[in-house]
Amino acid sequence: METAGSGYPLKVALIYGSNPSGHYAAARAVAEFLPPSIIEPVMIDLSEVYPNFGPFVARTYIQLLKKTPGLWDYVYDNDFVAFAASAFREAILPFSSEKLADLLIKKNIRAAVSTQAFSSLLISKNRRLARMPLFSVVTDFCAHAYWPSKGVAAYFAPEKSTAAMLREKGAPADRIFTTGIPVRKEFTCVQPEKPAARKALGLAPNLFTVLITGGSRGLGALLPAALALKPLLGKLQVVVLCGNNRKLCRQAEKAHGGKKFLHFVDFTDSPAPYYAAADLVIGKPGGVTLAETMALAKPFIIYSPLPGQEERNTAFLYRHKLAETADSPHEIEPLVLKYMAAPASLAQASAALAEHARPHAARDIAGKIIEKLTA
Repeated sequence: METAGSGYPLKVALIYGSNPSGHYAAARAVAEFLPPSIIEPVMIDLSEVYPNFGPFVARTYIQLLKKTPGLWDYVYDNDFVAFAASAFREAILPFSSEKLADLLIKKNIRAAVSTQAFSSLLISKNRRLARMPLFSVVTDFCAHAYWPSKGVAAYFAPEKSTAAMLREKGAPADRIFTTGIPVRKEFTCVQPEKPAARKALGLAPNLFTVLITGGSRGLGALLPAALALKPLLGKLQVVVLCGNNRKLCRQAEKAHGGKKFLHFVDFTDSPAPYYAAADLVIGKPGGVTLAETMALAKPFIIYSPLPGQEERNTAFLYRHKLAETADSPHEIEPLVLKYMAAPASLAQASAALAEHARPHAARDIAGKIIEKLTA
């Protein structure tokens, strides 16, 4: 690796796809647990390094979802596509990675933490970065084919089956650590009781509270989901986290913001208080969203999962009997009513999620990185 100097703190790049995103949240979570006397975290946004690539992938993905959603799943799993992708990795990525390599070397980066597959591939395929320790953090409950099997100093997997998938793909078993998906410190702190948490957010303190979330980008049919609970307003209250979807938030506030007990929240950099205030969470099963929900043991209803990783996260939840699914907005109300009428079922769901939670994943990942870099 072409670097200069060897004193502490070591500069470590935390590389993610874009901000906001689950990948960014995971990278930031790990950074929060890196002691500044040993490691100086340097946040690297791939969408800034490759400004044309990110929007192209995003546009292609959204168009596939709108026009032919089944095609994305085919592309995701198909063996021929995987073969073509492997050829792409061998022929194109070494060339494409030069821009990232230039940046990391210029910044005197001594190691890299990647929270998504593309940056791991770029680093593992670049000759100049061959000696740079690479730590790959899997942020979904399934390790897809595009994570590299070689060139990674340590893999951090959400759970045992994910670790098994990495081994099947050729990753050495002694480099895989089952830590969970990293969540930020605010999800590991002692949370206030629900009434106090609600009061702090300006919500009715003693009303059953449903949190609807579309992840950092506010994707999914969030407004129809919220309006499906309109007949129950007053018996419960609904909070919708709109993420970075500010257009949705503005439109929803304009059309429905006057309704009591229905709240739309623009992008927030501190989502933990909203989870703490909730009795029940409804949303897309993104890996980080699930990790945050589990950390606070909030019963979860799967709604509007995207093809690919979120469908595989859904399979994980089903396998462990951790969630139910609302396939359309009109299925939400009966599920919510069921939980409202059966506090014991709500408590049981909460306990099941708590058993699978790994709220200290970011701390454990940071500890292993420090161990590897200072050995």
